Amino acid sequence: MSFHVDLQGETALVTGGSRNIGLAVGLALRSAGARVGIAARSDGKALEQAVNLLSSDGKDAMGILMNVADEEDVLDLYDRVEENLGPVSVLVNGAAVRPLQRFTELPRKDWSEVVDVILTGAFLTSRELFRRLPGERKGAIVNVGGLSAHRPARDRVHVIAAKSGLIGLTRALAEEGLGRIRVNAVVPGLIDTERRPGQSNPHPGESDGARPRGTSRDVARAVLALCDPRDVYTTGQTLHVNGGRFMP
Repeated sequence: MSFHVDLQGETALVTGGSRNIGLAVGLALRSAGARVGIAARSDGKALEQAVNLLSSDGKDAMGILMNVADEEDVLDLYDRVEENLGPVSVLVNGAAVRPLQRFTELPRKDWSEVVDVILTGAFLTSRELFRRLPGERKGAIVNVGGLSAHRPARDRVHVIAAKSGLIGLTRALAEEGLGRIRVNAVVPGLIDTERRPGQSNPHPGESDGARPRGTSRDVARAVLALCDPRDVYTTGQTLHVNGGRFMP
């Protein structure tokens, strides 16, 4: 029995795909044979570099700068990916913004931005996959959650609320897609990632010999497994990849 994931003939879309976990997921999907579109909100140079890593000839991968919280951007994203790579059957919702902000000083606009990108963005991209997936095809959606939504973390009320909502969305969409689109979530633990200037770690000093930080590849392997088209039975589940820091 082979457990190799074969995504030949599939088109995958990864939001937040230009760096860190998103890029690792894109590379894993591409290694399994999928054509891969990645989306990012800013940093066109990083997006271009990511596309170069995904495909040496540029025919099996593409990158698009867009805002997942903007409905018109999402429609355009799908139009362009379909035109260049084919209908999307695999979606990984990894787009997120995660600023630290004391609750009593949290501006409404910052709350809205975080919820819009993490939760509304996943709603819009998932809805479009449901609408566009050809009737004879099966699909898979994987939402990337957050450890802070499952255990204490200060100064992240907006992020925790949005990531918690993402788990609820996962379950709701799993019910909507029964028999056609499987929907699951992967929740990374403490992962060694490159952080942009001004971004802080909400869980400082937690790495030790027993529970070192994970890597983006650890998360990507879990995401890839949930995208396996042979799996018709796993849906509505939340898979924690955290080295034992949280055991539900």
